[in-house]
Amino acid sequence: MNLTHWQTTVLALLGFAAGLVLHLRWHPLRRHLSDAWDCLRLRPALILLTAGAMLLASVFGETPHAPYSMAQLTDWREMILPLFYAALAHLAALPHALMSPWPLACLVPVVLVFLTIRIWRWPYRYGERRPGPEQKFGLLIVTILAFVWLGLEGSSVRRMLPEAVELMKLGLRYIFTALAAAGVQVWLVRFLIAWEKPQETEAGGDAAMALEHVFARWQGVAFLAGFDLLWMSWRWWQLNTPQSVGTWWWVELLLLFAALPVAVAAVAGPFWQQGAAALRILWRAAVPLILLSITALAVFILALYTVEMGRAACADSPVWRIIELPLSALVLAMLDCWLLLTALLLMLRFGFSRPPSA
Repeated sequence: MNLTHWQTTVLALLGFAAGLVLHLRWHPLRRHLSDAWDCLRLRPALILLTAGAMLLASVFGETPHAPYSMAQLTDWREMILPLFYAALAHLAALPHALMSPWPLACLVPVVLVFLTIRIWRWPYRYGERRPGPEQKFGLLIVTILAFVWLGLEGSSVRRMLPEAVELMKLGLRYIFTALAAAGVQVWLVRFLIAWEKPQETEAGGDAAMALEHVFARWQGVAFLAGFDLLWMSWRWWQLNTPQSVGTWWWVELLLLFAALPVAVAAVAGPFWQQGAAALRILWRAAVPLILLSITALAVFILALYTVEMGRAACADSPVWRIIELPLSALVLAMLDCWLLLTALLLMLRFGFSRPPSA
């Protein structure tokens, strides 16, 4: 029986969907997967925010993705390894950056204004001790610097900046992008804790409550941003250095510290204690996380293949390309949110002797 390429693709996707449903039906972590889906179903705005950040990153990203041709996609022996590496890198980075931090980082100056004002007005609300003058003025300086950077970003759109100013702009961009990634991940963990153990009668208060907890952990978020800056710089070097040996080290580093945002969000104390807590969380939740990773890796391989197939099929039609872009972003965002929420639930439920309070 001779089938066309589209018929073969549709049959393969239907077979994958049926296999995935049966796999999840008897999955040992099906309760946690179901709970994460329930949370996502009640909070669809999270998918829209993630998809929107993904679309913005695809438009304003510094390293545009090179699409595969239809001839390459029809050869699984050629595609399976690139898809496996791409899915593994995607899975490793997911606990550290659900939403693409650039250009989301342009909102950081506004958030810093709220944080600085609140800490100056209600110092004991965001810490056990009153912040010292050096901390308060440090926040003020960082806030002013953030607006200077935002002004440089706006100026570079209209005209070419001098080389020294351009280098300073790029350096500040990496710093505030890392800060955005750290803040979003800590916010997401606190958002999930507030959903699982609600203290408010109105569900709409979960996001605001999570933001308050992020403000209260601003020092931990700053240290986490330093770690994010490290792996983002490593990834930038790896992408711009063909045949580099840093890829596997980069993946292992991210997997080793996958629980670090959870520890910053749920554990009080200095950053080194939060780092030690992250390793304990990862050790206690290692087995369920490995089981989830096997499922997530298979899902991401097929999802990335489907997205690449859609890009190749719509490459010659601008109209279909406009339709394909948001649709692919929504699918990937839904999978990202669902699987990451499941991983966070596993770390929160297995990684602590007592579940962290909201």
